[in-house]
Amino acid sequence: MHLPGLSKQLLSEALQSFFGLRELPALKKKPSTSELIDWLRLLLAEQVTPEQLKQSRETGGLMPLFGALLKNEQDVALVEKLLFMAKRVR
Repeated sequence: MHLPGLSKQLLSEALQSFFGLRELPALKKKPSTSELIDWLRLLLAEQVTPEQLKQSRETGGLMPLFGALLKNEQDVALVEKLLFMAKRVR
């Protein structure tokens, strides 16, 4: 309703990324539905594809425009640090 033209495939990939982000430990403020809707709008505006979201999730990289989901700089830094550390372990 809020996002006409949003494909089911993009929504599915975005939700997987969103819920994965919400599961990260130590986030001061987990992203809410409001941030999800804003992020989906940005994904549509930037023409991000479901394949791009899937690839970033599968490779452990930063998802496109992830900062829109986070409310403060500490959480942004935490996510970047966790993903950097995860890549070093691989």
